[in-house]
Amino acid sequence: MNGVTDRIATVWTDGDRPLRMFWQDRRWRVSDTPTGIYGESDFVHPLLTHAPVARIGWRFQVTDDAGESVVVDAIQNNGEWVIAKTYS
Repeated sequence: MNGVTDRIATVWTDGDRPLRMFWQDRRWRVSDTPTGIYGESDFVHPLLTHAPVARIGWRFQVTDDAGESVVVDAIQNNGEWVIAKTYS
């Protein structure tokens, strides 16, 4: 299950960090400490010479009910969570 994807997931958070998600027709729970993924912000003030860096998503391990685990990069895009990449 390694690779780049564009699959949409439903992600539940504690208001900030992901806790669980529904993806690939399965329920997953976050089973390690999420790490922020940072990139350039969409908003750039005309007086700034460099775009500000903002958290755009999270990298974390998830485990399903059968015990299968995978590390995912979950990125927020237009209000939706997209699983951008997976690592087995």
